[in-house]
Amino acid sequence: MKIRVDKDIEITGKLIQEIITQRGDKPSKRFKKLQNYYEGEHDILERTKKDPSKPNNRLVVNYAKLITDIATGYFVGIPITYDSDEKEALKEIFDVLDANYEEDVNYELAKQISISGTAFELIYANEDSDIEFKPVDNASIIPVYTDCIQERLLFAVRIYETKDILSGDTKDKAEVYTDTHTIYFEQGSGIMTEVDRKEHFFGDVPVIEYTNNNESLGDFEVVLSLIDAYNKTQSDSANDFEDFTDAFLYLVGYNGTQSSDVQQMKEDKVLLLDKEGSAGWLIKNINDAAVENYKNRLQADIHSVSQTPDLTDEKFAGNVSGESMKYKTWGLEQVSAIKERKFKTGLIKRLKLISNYLNIKGGNFDPNLINLTFHRNLPKNLLEITDMFQKLGGSLSEKTTLSLHPAVDDPDAEIARKEEDAVRKGKQTQEALQFQYDSLLNTPQ
Repeated sequence: MKIRVDKDIEITGKLIQEIITQRGDKPSKRFKKLQNYYEGEHDILERTKKDPSKPNNRLVVNYAKLITDIATGYFVGIPITYDSDEKEALKEIFDVLDANYEEDVNYELAKQISISGTAFELIYANEDSDIEFKPVDNASIIPVYTDCIQERLLFAVRIYETKDILSGDTKDKAEVYTDTHTIYFEQGSGIMTEVDRKEHFFGDVPVIEYTNNNESLGDFEVVLSLIDAYNKTQSDSANDFEDFTDAFLYLVGYNGTQSSDVQQMKEDKVLLLDKEGSAGWLIKNINDAAVENYKNRLQADIHSVSQTPDLTDEKFAGNVSGESMKYKTWGLEQVSAIKERKFKTGLIKRLKLISNYLNIKGGNFDPNLINLTFHRNLPKNLLEITDMFQKLGGSLSEKTTLSLHPAVDDPDAEIARKEEDAVRKGKQTQEALQFQYDSLLNTPQ
């Protein structure tokens, strides 16, 4: 549920307390459950049985982690690249990105939106006035939007608790980020009270919301019931096998058998039976074929509904062509295309916030001059790529052609290296010719 307020509303302690109350703990519980599933803490682990003597295997097949890791690795496993014709003018922005380990932050944000459908990033200036940005806990951020048709982010509230390590006393706090200030609140007597406010100079709300899709659903959230069913089936199969191992031996026509007789039979591993007598194992009949078919259907549904390819499928083996690989990952590509549009919006806001801050300090940066390129992380058929480059010939510019090659991250740098190689080879050729000429001159006639 989005929280919307009038764009001209006054930010007070009473308002912040009401926002926190309206938000409630439902989003926090959802985020916690999805994170638990990614980490392998599934509902099956809480299953109990009325008869404690019965086997109660609780097996977790962590499809949640598999889906998120594949989706995230495919989406940003190869880092996003930035390009601009104004490299010198934008060098300081790139320095900020490098100082904050931007590639790692991007991966963690992409992983978080895959898990819970939403991720938040906070941009701030540290004690040295240097720009820093980092992901923050979803449950701690409450975005507040305007109630107009644009639903613009008006401000964001970060709630957290501090604890005195000596006394053990705790205190609820909140930081409110507007487009101009950070406002600090502390809870006292049941209400939030403003204790400080500082200007931040980022020119916009310095909280960025990244979403996985319009519905803010995680990648495995739509198959949680299927994952639970698969865990239950695997656990029940293990229980059945354990029951089989602990099966009862029955003897027909031997009512007078004593415990000592049973012990002797176990030692001798021999049963002596009359014609009227018989022996056997009391076991549960299991239809293995039906159980395996059920598991296979669950697996197929998990991959199909989550649009995650089954990498154990033999169709992925071998040196398949790039086009064939695209068809096999078509569903994952549709998911990634949506992710890319949403993620790019967040990255553009990050660049704008950084530029606004640097321009306040005297810079002249235009983030619109930066082009972002996403790369899908697929196995490459180098023979096919080489053939493509040969066929392209001179039909495309050298920069465009090089940008298509998976081994080239920076086409401009590659062109510069080629020019340096050409100059060096030309110099070596000239030196070789000069050496031959000098040798001829010094050769006795």
